Amino acid sequence: MFKPVFIATALGLLLAADAGCKKKGEETEQPAEVADDGATKKSKGVSEANEDSLISSPAASEDSGEAAPATTDMDAAAKAEGDKKRPEVKEVCKKKTTGKGKAKKTENVCEQVDSNPKLTASLGIAALTKGFEWGMSTDAVLAKLGEAVNKSFDEQLKETKDPMVQDRIRKERSEQINELKKGNVKFNGSTKHKWGVSLIQYEFADDSNEEMVWIKEGAQLRKFYFFKDGALWKIVYAFNKEKWPDKDYTSVVDNSFKKWFGVNPAAKTKQDPKTAAVLLRYHEWVGEKNEKVRSFDLTEVHGIIMIAVIDGNAEATIGERLPNMKGDHTFGGDVGDVLGGSDVAYDENGKIIEGKAPPK
Repeated sequence: MFKPVFIATALGLLLAADAGCKKKGEETEQPAEVADDGATKKSKGVSEANEDSLISSPAASEDSGEAAPATTDMDAAAKAEGDKKRPEVKEVCKKKTTGKGKAKKTENVCEQVDSNPKLTASLGIAALTKGFEWGMSTDAVLAKLGEAVNKSFDEQLKETKDPMVQDRIRKERSEQINELKKGNVKFNGSTKHKWGVSLIQYEFADDSNEEMVWIKEGAQLRKFYFFKDGALWKIVYAFNKEKWPDKDYTSVVDNSFKKWFGVNPAAKTKQDPKTAAVLLRYHEWVGEKNEKVRSFDLTEVHGIIMIAVIDGNAEATIGERLPNMKGDHTFGGDVGDVLGGSDVAYDENGKIIEGKAPPK
């Protein structure tokens, strides 16, 4: 279980280019904020809160000392704290020889190297998952999410003394609370849920005492909290590719994810056990307590870029689960369809549109 380090550290680590070296990731443009349409906005907030009964329930007292952030905004966290806690990153240059005979040449190739990559990864993961701990119960996670929504609506109530406006705000809060509760899904095959043909179809196992809570942050992000035997072990962040409209996946990794989690992720692959063909490529960072973060380019199949944050110790028992890359489902252009799959659709508020269950 990890305990988040509640330090929103600076995550801007791009160094000035050295004229005599070739370097990886030379783009210096600052990434856009991770949640443009944050949960604090009343009409596009997360579908995350619990009714008064949840917000004031005993589960809400299982507080780790920090409220869950209303939005996933790593860059704002960076601006708030400065970089004094980050490990040092140095540029390391090595001579590289290419070619043979007359075409043979030697040149300097430089890259950034983190002096303590596990600490950097832990700090980034802690900032991203602030307010949550591995092993938290479903009720405790729902309560945390409810606190964030409750806070945003309390701020709106303070801004008006009009009873009619206050009633409207309370009604909207109640609606978001109800949506949060609907986002708690138990993976029982007998329920004929529709998530087996979705983006997350390989993130869970039916009839294994597993469940999730999913929420929406604006139009560009959905979060999925996964539980095994009632304990939180994985959080998946599915970003609409329009979050970074002018960048491809490689640029997002270089200009955002490497700033958040460290400049030296491992390049990983998943291969077909029979043919050895590469089925999936992704990046992985590992923290000090074996917490892991992985990033996936799913833009071609699902229209999203995914980050998965995992309790590595729990994964050792549960097994490694990687996203669906088969591309054998039809996806619409709407972000809801993109994240759901052919048998799961969402309306503009992120609600699941009920339909026929997929055939068994």
